[in-house]
Amino acid sequence: MTASAPETDRQETGTLENGGEVTVLQGPDYPTEHLSLEEIVRPFRGTRLGLTVVDRQATTRLTYAKLAARAASTAYRLRRAGVTPGTPVAMTVNNGLDSITAVMGIWMAGGCVVSVPPPPRAAALQRYLDNFVPVLDAIGSPFFVSDGDSTDLPVPPGAKTLSLVELTAPDHERHAVPEAAIPDRALIQFTSGSIGAPKGVVLRGDQLAGHLAMITTHMELEVDRDRVVSWLPLYHDMGLVAMFLSGLASRAEMVIAAPSTFAGKPSSWLTTLSQARATITAAPNFAYRLAASVPYEEGLDLSRMRTALSGGERLHWQTLLDFHAVAGPLGFPWEAIRPSYGLAEGIVGSTSRPLFGGPTQGPGGHVSLGAPLGGVRLRAETGGEPAPIHLAGDWLFEGYQTAEGFVPRQGEWWDTGDAGFVHDGELYVLGRRDEVITLAGRNIFAEDVEAVGHDVGGPRVGACAVFRDSIDSGRFSMLAEVDHALVTSPDEATALARQIRSAVTDTLGTRLTSIRIVRRGTIPRTTSGKVQRAQCRALHSDGQLDRRTVAELT
Repeated sequence: MTASAPETDRQETGTLENGGEVTVLQGPDYPTEHLSLEEIVRPFRGTRLGLTVVDRQATTRLTYAKLAARAASTAYRLRRAGVTPGTPVAMTVNNGLDSITAVMGIWMAGGCVVSVPPPPRAAALQRYLDNFVPVLDAIGSPFFVSDGDSTDLPVPPGAKTLSLVELTAPDHERHAVPEAAIPDRALIQFTSGSIGAPKGVVLRGDQLAGHLAMITTHMELEVDRDRVVSWLPLYHDMGLVAMFLSGLASRAEMVIAAPSTFAGKPSSWLTTLSQARATITAAPNFAYRLAASVPYEEGLDLSRMRTALSGGERLHWQTLLDFHAVAGPLGFPWEAIRPSYGLAEGIVGSTSRPLFGGPTQGPGGHVSLGAPLGGVRLRAETGGEPAPIHLAGDWLFEGYQTAEGFVPRQGEWWDTGDAGFVHDGELYVLGRRDEVITLAGRNIFAEDVEAVGHDVGGPRVGACAVFRDSIDSGRFSMLAEVDHALVTSPDEATALARQIRSAVTDTLGTRLTSIRIVRRGTIPRTTSGKVQRAQCRALHSDGQLDRRTVAELT
């Protein structure tokens, strides 16, 4: 398959000092007249359409008018608790209805939502608290909204904990929404890898509203036709902005499920798409891989799908083929899959394949992530060689909130930290520049090695994490999680490790220094589900993985 024409032909080329050619791509126009963020979170004039929230205990549906009424009651209670216009309010946004109305209520009350990642497993809890408390203290958040026990939450000294139970009024209780404008700083969302070094990305309310108008235009989202379904966590930008807020802004019918529904039963994603007659959804690459590995009941109909965003981590062409081999016979159109690229620092979306363009391969078999979206400028080299990717335009963040205070963003262009190239007006991302080795003049990214591990392991390997070896930085080491039901003994695990090592050598020309086959749930992940390679390297080198290791090759 070859790349189709990008959505815009506005591009410039130039020559770098090293002789390479750089291309600057400009995204298309987007609506300059659109709903404000205040109007988006106040859908009082809603129609029969609304939001359905699904978890393991219950399924609740509210029209948008009733959702707005509940959020207004929460805003009233927040104001009584002391939230005033401009107040930053921290919370871990979960996918429950009370949490959703709390986010809307904070904005209705004129506050700033500080979206904090949830606590990690017990082994990393103290580090999480030590890192996040100073940042939230520096932000000056006087309130932390909690859905239960707050002892594991990074509540700053002197901050007051507000429970969701206290903030949620009975359905019969009605309050007028407070007269308050959303402050310039409307949302602080932490970068997906920031559990180790928290950095809060500061976004303005007008930026967020404009970005939502751009997204809904790009998806050609129509209220009477489209149905949005997502299980992505709402504490992450892809779940909160790309799915929930875009659905809310368009007033389209929407279903939000708990992430645990997919994690516990991967078939639930496609099953819910069929039951809800969904047209729009999104997920990272690993979710498409898991969805392709499980059986489905007869009778599913996915023929209504128009947009299935795939982003958040590097896309693997074989995963897309495997997914469509399973979902295609259920009616899922190949053209509906839309590989995309984005970061918290750019609100959520920077590039995407066009509507009904489908996935496509470019140079080196890499997957195209499409042309820049409206309001985005992108700069990268051409020719297929990996080089830094820079972004500019309307959606870049204001700066970072750190433990030392606010650090404003500098300059027109922002370095994403990713490496890639531009070909035929579209972006190809190869990986993070801090996880790459150079061998005989070739750059080999950690993601390249992980892809081989998944190809060899198939359903036996649930996740791979590859990182530069702590002793020999010119080599990689690997952790591979396995399902005990499919890899039942240390001998089978050792044989799998040998197969992966041999395939990496044959395919990429580099020998893995170490391969550990570990139990499911060992590999730490970011808030968006990406593996945390730096933490894996630390765990690997200090012996913390010994008890969870099934087999090891050194």
